[in-house]
Amino acid sequence: MTTDTAATTGSPAAMAPAARDNKLFSTIFTAAWMAILLGLLVQLAIFGAKTGAGAVVPAMVLVVDIASGIAWSVIVCGGVAIGTVAAKNAPPLMGVLGLICAPLAFAAAKGTQRGVAWMLGQPMEQISALTYQIGAAKALEYALLGFVLGNLIRTPKSTLPNHTVVGILFGTLFAAIILWLNFNSGGQMPTPKVAATATNEFIFPIGCSLVIYWVAKLSDLASARERIVAGN
Repeated sequence: MTTDTAATTGSPAAMAPAARDNKLFSTIFTAAWMAILLGLLVQLAIFGAKTGAGAVVPAMVLVVDIASGIAWSVIVCGGVAIGTVAAKNAPPLMGVLGLICAPLAFAAAKGTQRGVAWMLGQPMEQISALTYQIGAAKALEYALLGFVLGNLIRTPKSTLPNHTVVGILFGTLFAAIILWLNFNSGGQMPTPKVAATATNEFIFPIGCSLVIYWVAKLSDLASARERIVAGN
């Protein structure tokens, strides 16, 4: 009787729920650290663009920018990437996730930026009509990006080069839109700000597309292991 119970406890059917839990945790963890790394790398690229354009970036400003960039990346890119597991068979849901996550991430990034700036005694960026216009553009961008990638990852065409191309297309289009919004607002747009904005808006969608690619692939591997454990 004891032997039968032990066998039942250790059977593939009994182990399957644990495998699913491990898969979910692994996916969330992977998406989170990839999004953090992406946020950090993008902010370093922006720092390089600013200094290359002749700006002097104080260390405290860099800290504020990194905090803001990581908050944005974790919520928008991490959120959509995690959604690839839950919504792999429902691409419209990934679009909805992008539509929801982008404004939340934008607000969190601005809040983090202002909070860290206040703690460090740095000037806080003012909220204006342009802020809301850019937030709306980003919501549209990541809703469309989530929908496109949600369709792509369901096909054999979900390859690293194809995800990169999608990221480049979205980065080019929305970098142009957001630069146009900035110029059209009537405010000053010094060269370092142009360089920083263009770098951020071009690079981040590429990085986010690659994060989603790798999270989806790692999720597929976890699913394969789960089927093996379940005896399928």
